[in-house]
Amino acid sequence: MALSYLDGWGIYALNGVRMKADYVLTPAEQLKPSVILAETNAEVRRELLRKVGIERFLSAAKHKVLNTQGNYSLLSIELSPAIRDARYLKMVNPSVGCWHVEGVAPECDTVQEAINWRAGNINKEWNPSVLT
Repeated sequence: MALSYLDGWGIYALNGVRMKADYVLTPAEQLKPSVILAETNAEVRRELLRKVGIERFLSAAKHKVLNTQGNYSLLSIELSPAIRDARYLKMVNPSVGCWHVEGVAPECDTVQEAINWRAGNINKEWNPSVLT
């Protein structure tokens, strides 16, 4: 509980994002990855994904790897029956050394295109010495 009152009422949060008590109190290994897909608030989804873990989430989500380049993978994830091909770049964040995913444009078909898109132009090849 991030904030509690004497009467027992309080506010639950993860990393500054207000959450349902169940999301905070349930141990990560007991949270079903499907809860992430059902959540409508993007910030809450991000914190649930952080808590559950990307690999555990992907083990339950319908997805396919479209392309890989080094430690980067371009994924197509089925988020719902209406969104069957959401594109995400999965990568290691070199600043903190942990895996994360970032949404990219649906027209990205390769890791390089996704990296180019992040840099502002999907058609111009971007090859920095260090990817961040």
